[in-house]
Amino acid sequence: MTVSQLHQQAMASGVISFEEIHWLARHRDAFTPQERQLAVGLIRFIQQGVLNFGCRLACGQDGSTAEAAVG
Repeated sequence: MTVSQLHQQAMASGVISFEEIHWLARHRDAFTPQERQLAVGLIRFIQQGVLNFGCRLACGQDGSTAEAAVG
């Protein structure tokens, strides 16, 4: 997983998981300046209510997912 991939998934679904937040926190020291900006942007979107905490559930054999928000 990369910060860019995580950002794209979160923005497309409106959901970010607790595991993804933990991943960001564990790897933040290795981020490039651009990755830091994306991570800060994600945090701001959470604070503003644009992104919600939740999970992505596998739905089908095609690998599609569904999002469930907490809150």
